[in-house]
Amino acid sequence: MVIFANMKLTVRIREGLLLLFMVPCLAFGQNTVSGVVTDSRSGEPMPYATVYVNGSTKGTITGDDGHFELSDIQFPSTIVFSFVGYKAQVLDLTRNPGSLQIKLATNDGLPEVEITDYSNRQMYIDYFKTMFLGDDRWGRQAIIRNEDAIMFHNYGTAGNGTMFRAWAGEPIIIDLPLLGYELYVDLVDFTIRSAGGRSSCDILGYFFYKPYPDAGKRKTARFEKNRLRAYYNSNLHFLRSVYENRLAENGYILSMPDTGAVVTEGITRYIPVDLGRYTQKSGDEEMLIQGQSDKNLIIRYYHKLDGTPLDLTRYKPALHPSSQSGIHLLSDTCTILKSGIIPDNSIRFTGDMSDKRIGASLPADY
Repeated sequence: MVIFANMKLTVRIREGLLLLFMVPCLAFGQNTVSGVVTDSRSGEPMPYATVYVNGSTKGTITGDDGHFELSDIQFPSTIVFSFVGYKAQVLDLTRNPGSLQIKLATNDGLPEVEITDYSNRQMYIDYFKTMFLGDDRWGRQAIIRNEDAIMFHNYGTAGNGTMFRAWAGEPIIIDLPLLGYELYVDLVDFTIRSAGGRSSCDILGYFFYKPYPDAGKRKTARFEKNRLRAYYNSNLHFLRSVYENRLAENGYILSMPDTGAVVTEGITRYIPVDLGRYTQKSGDEEMLIQGQSDKNLIIRYYHKLDGTPLDLTRYKPALHPSSQSGIHLLSDTCTILKSGIIPDNSIRFTGDMSDKRIGASLPADY
């Protein structure tokens, strides 16, 4: 979870809490975005630069003349221009800008690397992979193809120090073999801070998902099955369920902590919170949750043995397996987009949903 999020994605984890900050990239009218990418110093066209809609599967590379074209783009949208050894350039577009002239600058301003004990690099790599990709089956199967591109700065012992940082001067290439994606991450910053037994983790980067090409029918079917498994009980699945007002149909019960349960004849039943009382649509593509600032809610996800949602409008949850997560609403008005994206820093996830990191993430156009 990361989540991991079409978005500029920031993930914050505090004592097991996952906070997603996403700048929306999918909304209204479709268009084609085109232009030319050149070197800012020489003015020469840059072939093979990557151009993509952040957090999505939609992308392309520039031709020999530096020209690119992205079709069927919806606005507002975040477009990222990336090339090895150059600073990624990011444009937040609210409408079609016409032909773009993008000038990429070389990445001369990377922070200094201040690791004094290089013998610990593998320890840093392992720690980074656990925190960034996740420690579940999705994260453990994920493979970083260019670990050498990741740089570290550790103030203390990895995992226990006051600060642990990672960044990369080129896109990190991550193989997600269970989900059938090659993920490119322009990692701007990854920071873990520890103090007084408490820790926080911030991730800032841009994400481009490339589906495996020509996988064949069997592998494609397996990828789709795994993607559904990763999708169910993810923050993306939950937020889309909220937007569509289908929490019960998708296996979710929301309740207040401590006061939300009653026991009858030895069976615990949870008193649901009707979130619909506090939501309203704003335009065609977003929903507002209002009047619940600083509230904590427990999310229980009931599912069948294969992990698919249990339709709670048809079946009683008591005899079926479940998992528990939570949300903390940070603002008096929280916005959810139709795609399941949070366009502001307003909802924090805990529990099972927060345990899903980048290794279990799916593109927002999934």
